[in-house]
Amino acid sequence: MSSPTEADILRVKTNLRNMINFNNQLYVQGNTKILNAFLLLSISDDHDLGFEIGLNLLKGAMIGIGAEGGIIGAIAANFLCGVVDSYTTTKPVSLNVQMSNLITRFQKTSEQLDVDLEMYYGNPSQYWNTTFSGSVTNAFGTYPVSCTFSDLATIDFPDETNSLFVDYILKAQYALDQQVWFTLLPNFVITKFYPSTIYPCKTYSEQKMETNAAWFYGVHKSYWNNWTYYHDTNRKGEDTSYYSQNENDIGTGAGAFTDGHLNDSACDYLFIDSYDNVIINSNGLFHRSFVFTQMPSIKHKTYTYYNLTEKEAVKEEKEAEKENTEN
Repeated sequence: MSSPTEADILRVKTNLRNMINFNNQLYVQGNTKILNAFLLLSISDDHDLGFEIGLNLLKGAMIGIGAEGGIIGAIAANFLCGVVDSYTTTKPVSLNVQMSNLITRFQKTSEQLDVDLEMYYGNPSQYWNTTFSGSVTNAFGTYPVSCTFSDLATIDFPDETNSLFVDYILKAQYALDQQVWFTLLPNFVITKFYPSTIYPCKTYSEQKMETNAAWFYGVHKSYWNNWTYYHDTNRKGEDTSYYSQNENDIGTGAGAFTDGHLNDSACDYLFIDSYDNVIINSNGLFHRSFVFTQMPSIKHKTYTYYNLTEKEAVKEEKEAEKENTEN
């Protein structure tokens, strides 16, 4: 077990004070991200989503400085996430209560982190060999975090006058924004529509399919189209290969007279690209294909328009049942 020098203690206390200021500024700016998400998604922040959600929001924000923040950001992110994750083992009294909404839950979690950082600031030597560990789950997966308190003596976390502090705030703010939408998007469903549309390869190349998709998303912003190539020949041996395309929509779910699509403003904010890597909003939160194919916890459904022959309807219904079973 190591023991700190006076210089070590001073360095750690400086880092902790800067982290407290960082957490406070993130909280103020983070509130706007939560309010904005509820506004754009047209849902009400009128109930508590739970203890774990509050932890996940704060950890999801802090891990943002770990990915691209160099060694300073990595150590700070692991430490801060480890502290917050420790609440799952010893639940603070302040968080072990029912709260009125998500923004209050985030506020109280952030305030609890301040309390603990102040406690560590008061006596760094007492916690010098303590290891803070746990995990962070965001839209992209679950990641382990771990940091020994003494590691804080090996870095210099920036203060508010340092441009790196601003960079860290922006990274954490963006990661929090992603985490908030990751939390709220399961209120919606992704609907895959049948029947599929056939596009003959004689007329449509892969490039044209992509171009059409990019144009389509500009008009129908909540959609993502996927297509499959089928090689085929007719009785004369002529190439009749084609693409079979399905439309997919994120929203409240389809019905006889509506596709239930997510509103355009929310989609403008959410999606980085139209077709793959065709950037439409460099500040968007997620790539379109990721939301439709990899985003966890969003329910997938199918909907069939019954303007088909009886034989076609049976075929499409079987395909829809298969999709629902797989999802």
